[in-house]
Amino acid sequence: MNTDVIKSNIEASLITWLKKIPVISFYAGTRGWFYLISWSHRITGILLVISLWAYLYGFHALQASQKLFILALLLWILAIPMAFHGFNGARLILYECFGNRNDDAMIRSVFALSFIYVIVFGMLMLMGNQMVSPFLYWVIMFAQALVVAYGVATRILKSRHSVLWKMQRISGSFLLVMVPAYFLFIPLNPSPEIEANFLITGIQGLFLMAVYILLLLSALFHAGYGVWSVMSDYLASRNLGKGLAALVTFITLIFAWIGLLATLSV
Repeated sequence: MNTDVIKSNIEASLITWLKKIPVISFYAGTRGWFYLISWSHRITGILLVISLWAYLYGFHALQASQKLFILALLLWILAIPMAFHGFNGARLILYECFGNRNDDAMIRSVFALSFIYVIVFGMLMLMGNQMVSPFLYWVIMFAQALVVAYGVATRILKSRHSVLWKMQRISGSFLLVMVPAYFLFIPLNPSPEIEANFLITGIQGLFLMAVYILLLLSALFHAGYGVWSVMSDYLASRNLGKGLAALVTFITLIFAWIGLLATLSV
């Protein structure tokens, strides 16, 4: 059978199933599918922010009990919104920064890549017998993340957008590689003691510590700015907007401190 026919059949079946859900059916019919995808990006973003804060708050407890089935299942479930938010964020960056207007093909890619990532991640978690060198793994992933972030930065640094807007896109492109890599690293490094041994050995330890701290700070900034930008859309008062910015900044700094203490104490 022609691959285009298969693709059309899969999309038709998926849309038919989604239209059976009352809320989705209503907004898809009145606002369109792009409106739903936009809101899905925001909702998954808020969910990931809450998950990030919860992870940092209970870091040591989660590290000690990461082999529990329920936590492994929750982590796999969390990978679904993470993958969608990340790949859809890449689509938005390609649209905003590189002028890619082929939305239909890009949206198909978002869902296809998200599905593939979640399946591969689940398989690795179920197998539990794959291991990598933490140092080599993060050298490769960090280098890729820097290349992607640099590519976006060179495209937008001279634009007229605000500094925070630019930092949000650059941090998003950096996290596009680093966050999925961090999720994948968990089943590829089933023993926290192995990672700890690497963290205390010379240059390798310093490099890994720097990578984790940069990942932490990038994720917190991206999360904080994302929360502020979503909530500020619904505030008519400029003073309320400033108050919200101060509150989000304060919460972000608290969790940055918590995260730094947890990272340095590994």
